Amino acid sequence: MLLFCLILLGGISRTSTSIPADVLAALDSQISKVVRCHGLAGLSLTVVKDGETLFHSGYGHADLASRAPVTPDTLYAIGSVSKQFASFLLEYYQEQGLLDLVQPIAPQLAKMNHEFKLTDGEENEEINVQDLLSHRTGLPNYMGLEFLGNNTREQLFQDLFYSKQDTRQPYRESWHYNNWLYVAAARIGEIMSGRTFEEDLQSLVFSKLGMGAGTLSDRAYLGRNLHRLAKPYVFDQSEVNRNVGDNMWVRTWNPSMTPAGGLLASGRDMAKWMNLLLSGGVLNSRQRLVQSQTINNMFRKLSDYDNWTQTFKNWSSKCVGYGEGWFLFTCPLDHNNAEYSHTGNFYSVHYSKINLYPEQKLGIFYAFSGGNSTLNRRLFSVIDLLILDMVLNGHLNPRISREVNDELESWPGCQTNDFPSNLLRSKGPSQQQSLGGHVTDQDGSNHLRSRPKIRPRLFARYLGVFRHPFLGTAELRYDDEQNPRLVLNDEWTSRVYVDSKKYGKLGRRRSGDDTDSIVLHCFFDNIPWLPDHSRDDYNNEMEVEIERLVSPNSKLQKLIISKWLKYSLKAVIFTRVKD
Repeated sequence: MLLFCLILLGGISRTSTSIPADVLAALDSQISKVVRCHGLAGLSLTVVKDGETLFHSGYGHADLASRAPVTPDTLYAIGSVSKQFASFLLEYYQEQGLLDLVQPIAPQLAKMNHEFKLTDGEENEEINVQDLLSHRTGLPNYMGLEFLGNNTREQLFQDLFYSKQDTRQPYRESWHYNNWLYVAAARIGEIMSGRTFEEDLQSLVFSKLGMGAGTLSDRAYLGRNLHRLAKPYVFDQSEVNRNVGDNMWVRTWNPSMTPAGGLLASGRDMAKWMNLLLSGGVLNSRQRLVQSQTINNMFRKLSDYDNWTQTFKNWSSKCVGYGEGWFLFTCPLDHNNAEYSHTGNFYSVHYSKINLYPEQKLGIFYAFSGGNSTLNRRLFSVIDLLILDMVLNGHLNPRISREVNDELESWPGCQTNDFPSNLLRSKGPSQQQSLGGHVTDQDGSNHLRSRPKIRPRLFARYLGVFRHPFLGTAELRYDDEQNPRLVLNDEWTSRVYVDSKKYGKLGRRRSGDDTDSIVLHCFFDNIPWLPDHSRDDYNNEMEVEIERLVSPNSKLQKLIISKWLKYSLKAVIFTRVKD
């Protein structure tokens, strides 16, 4: 029992008496079980309704080593939940007459002596800021690669044009989630307003709302508040929450990408933010910060993203579209009501989710670190359903409680008696050892033993440096032990293998395929925040497609990263740097 209390520190702290104490106690018990069964290091939960905070709750630890508990003021990197702050600022600029989100971008920037060039086609003169915020430009999804490098926001904005070389879909005919577009939109706001994104975020949002939030691009803020930031834990195959180190907050982040996913916020901060949105722009129930239309514009359906239904047991929520930094769903307990939501994932160490239910003036935010990320989508459904049932119905429906308990009992954390103790121990050599960055089981078997290395004589023809105008450099080279490596921007290194069973020897045509190319499989050794279950899963590697050489003496001219951590990139083309 003592150990259990150490793991599930915190619990619900009421700031309102509108929810009966026994209902809160029942909810507290259920959320505690979610944390334990999922194996989270810690979780922060905040619920607001009708302009007030119903409760803050914290479970587990922000720091397992010091036993520091999660509190309402614990900071989390909220990842893509940051996008709604960018869209809010841009809508504010429109309200102030500084920018028109509906009119084409190019002529507006031309008046400021700036050029906007996304394509060579006629659509370049039609694309507007709403197209960027709703992911409907047709640009491919780079899924993490865009965070590499140190280009300025202006450089990234100018590089938009070069994305035309990558595979793209027709303009306004498809939806492709793209972090780069939010950087471009924020840069347009900077040009039109004459102020930086960070300056206006601080003065127009954080300061006026009394938020203690900040950004990863503000190194001084990060230094002052590192003690409030939940430690970055990943969950590896031996069921251990592993702290990958505070230096990752600086090493992994290009500050220019902050509008797409670089905000730090606490549950207390997000309560103020949700109340602002649910009130239609009213600050602290007294002063109007922005017009209600400015808020409502963020939730308009701009993209037809309607092929996703979240299902949990007998409950479902259908995605009907995408607005400006918000997915538009139906409420799982009442499909006639709306749910506006978005999730955030910061390098698989911090996760977050925000839900707004405008008809009920209800907002839910939670963030967590560690745990088995393969269960995250089910965790989202469980927490959402429990809170909706409690707040909207005033009690916990026995049927929902029963279905939630059945679900949780199927999670590994509830099937292992000593699971909580695993959260407090460190991974040692007796459990797992690393061979070139890949996990070796206790019996000595190597997950990657079946993947043949590439013979140096064959690989020599492909050596060289390749460049993408936005993503930077990719180099194929040997390491000190003459092992083939793929190196991205001189930092992320990967061993290279070839799937000989599927593609034959290096340089041969793919079996049963008319294309003259083969695929390399790359597994990164030095990305410490990548969970082991992702790093070593055969289906989660990077695939690099390279063209078959015309002759034995010719050099490879292009390589294509076509897959990265489960996500299909279609084609991100790196071209050889001329000798």
